[in-house]
Amino acid sequence: MVNIVVVDDEERIRQGLAKLIAQAGEQYKIIGIFASGMELLTQIDELAVDLVITDIKMPMMNGLELIERLKERSPNLKVAIVSGFDDFTFARQALRFGVEEYLLKPVDKAELDYLLRKVSDSLAEEREKKHALQEDQMGLLLFNEAELLPKHLRLEAGKALELTPLFSEPYAVYVIRGTLPSPDAMMEAATSGWLSNWKLLKGDDSLALIVGMNSTDHAERVHEIGQTLAHRLPPSFDGRIGGSDVFRGSSWLREAYRQAEHAMQFAWYESGRRSFVDYSHLTKKQPSGSHMIVLLDREFQEAMTMSDFARAQESIAKWFRTCKEDKPQWSELRESCETVLAFIHRSGAAKVGDAGVSKQAVTVCDPHRYLDFEAFSKFFLGEVEGLFRILQEVRQENRVIETVKTYIIQHFTEELELNRLAEEVYLTPSYLSKLFKTETGETITDFLISVRIDRAKELLRDRIALKTYEIGEKVGYADPAYFNKVFKKVVGCTPKEYRDRVR
Repeated sequence: MVNIVVVDDEERIRQGLAKLIAQAGEQYKIIGIFASGMELLTQIDELAVDLVITDIKMPMMNGLELIERLKERSPNLKVAIVSGFDDFTFARQALRFGVEEYLLKPVDKAELDYLLRKVSDSLAEEREKKHALQEDQMGLLLFNEAELLPKHLRLEAGKALELTPLFSEPYAVYVIRGTLPSPDAMMEAATSGWLSNWKLLKGDDSLALIVGMNSTDHAERVHEIGQTLAHRLPPSFDGRIGGSDVFRGSSWLREAYRQAEHAMQFAWYESGRRSFVDYSHLTKKQPSGSHMIVLLDREFQEAMTMSDFARAQESIAKWFRTCKEDKPQWSELRESCETVLAFIHRSGAAKVGDAGVSKQAVTVCDPHRYLDFEAFSKFFLGEVEGLFRILQEVRQENRVIETVKTYIIQHFTEELELNRLAEEVYLTPSYLSKLFKTETGETITDFLISVRIDRAKELLRDRIALKTYEIGEKVGYADPAYFNKVFKKVVGCTPKEYRDRVR
């Protein structure tokens, strides 16, 4: 709607303009018709006027003088001139005052329609910019800690917001997190008919709804609005809503948001597709993350010491159920869960003797990524299960390698075949060969050679009476030449040279 005032000392012109404006469309509304500029000025403060259309040639105060007085009061007021004089001097002065149009009498309907559309579009653009600026100012105070904002920006935003209808009365903030693909449209539908004074802002992964309250509203009204909102959001909505206390003044926006976020995180632990919690109903003292870890260590340490991974996993599941009951804030939950995973890494790696396990990057346990605690629980306990499965597999593989090594040490004088070793540990030859190389860094053949050569070195040093070829036979090399070749490759000298050196 464009509110219009007409000023002309000729009644016929005044009424004619009013009639043409009425014919232009319902969005144009005449809110005042005046015979002089002085008459308008006495009432201008009581009128919510968007456009003044005035004659230039009028007694006592001409149109240009009226425009100057109007612009002093309201620099952004839209003004157009109607005159019977096609005078460039008037036009130039009018342009200096920033008039929208200079229309000649008799007024052409097409030119008037053009003026009205131009003003309407300009006002819509200004309103859009104003709303965008207000939204930016709200977001600035809502999503940022006050001490981190430049003082002049904080004061400027607060001063501007205090003049808006939303902050002329008390208000509460609601944080909404969940599946809302078209938040503006869905909120319009959900609030239609019962909630009118509100503003929706979009955060990184949630929505902040600022709702204007009556001066007599209190915490129960916050609860009532939150419950109604949770009920009226579309059936497709899965999520959580948290509500703040009632505040007055934009300087409390950040605190209101903090309370609503706190309450929403509390609601995040509740079962069901949607739930609402308001800050005033949070009475349970929540434990710190360090206390949560202590609760786990008492039972978990013993299970890990015994290498009872199944029991250790159950102790974590039990501890995690306690987390749901305690409902810690997300930062504490994240810290605790990441500490648990890191603890499994370190303890498990020490037990299975695999340093590579401890070097794996610990998964980030960020509750922000999950719609509710149930979804987060599936993720976290799945990570725990997967990690213990890896530790168990590594432990079993280590046992396989130790079994193979022991067998080789006990039978190194024999002609050992890969198939025979694989049968001992119930693996395929190819898998055993690959596993041994991966876990030890050397092949089975290399390990067998090292065992044989180490034993040969002992015999060369301690059994002086034995010939070198006899030592070769005792460690599994029937061919003296081949024994000499292998020994020299490993040790760097022949068996005879080695014996001479160590004697």
